[in-house]
Amino acid sequence: MNIRLPGKYFMAGLLLVAASAVLIMIAFVTNRGDITTAAVVISGMICLVTGIFILTFSGGEPIDPRLVGILPAQDLINICRIASDLGISGDSCFLPPRLTGETRVMLFNPVSIYQGGPVQSGDSFPLSGPPGLVTVPSCDPLIRDLKKRNPLQKMDNKEEITRLLRETITGIFEFAPEISSSWQENTLTITLHRYRFIEGCQVIARESPRCCTMHPCAVCSLCGALIAESMDTVVSLDQCSSDASSRNITAIFSLLPGADHHP
Repeated sequence: MNIRLPGKYFMAGLLLVAASAVLIMIAFVTNRGDITTAAVVISGMICLVTGIFILTFSGGEPIDPRLVGILPAQDLINICRIASDLGISGDSCFLPPRLTGETRVMLFNPVSIYQGGPVQSGDSFPLSGPPGLVTVPSCDPLIRDLKKRNPLQKMDNKEEITRLLRETITGIFEFAPEISSSWQENTLTITLHRYRFIEGCQVIARESPRCCTMHPCAVCSLCGALIAESMDTVVSLDQCSSDASSRNITAIFSLLPGADHHP
């Protein structure tokens, strides 16, 4: 059985408290009554106060991001396997609420290609409308938490969307210290630099790179859902790749304004 040792900050605080006890004991035992004894006592008191301060604010060691990254991997793989066995092969499409009647963005995997039209979200496999699989995106708890802090507003400006993604990913949730993005007409390419939970992406990619586009993880689906709800349009995740050496994640999203209605 592995016994978890105290964190390094906790140990440092204990050592400072112990050092203060030793210094004060030395001053008490020698009892010289000169300036040297006073300096030793002051040093002991400084160590004691500093040690108590560190012990007060030292929590447990943070959870390893590698473990956090791989926690949801198998569930995402399982969903993709089930969808594939049922003949569903389309990339994930993030549908704004007005197309489903829901109060949140829904994830829709068409049998092949989403051609537009409302999607009934009451059943996982709608009996009418475009055939495919309807699920709640894995980012839904994150979206709900985000809305508690700041309500989302409709945006048409692509620069505002880019700023929203940057503030959410790097500022609020701190999934990555930096992101870069570029627009080409209705296609947005996003790169998460030094992504903290890339180990989970690598586990999923080893199973099948298609899993990332069919049922993306919480972070990639968070980007797609934010774009879909803010711009009130259908967004598809066309490509997602990871680079283990740089720990970068690159996702390519497409805006499908023409898919809002049947052609």
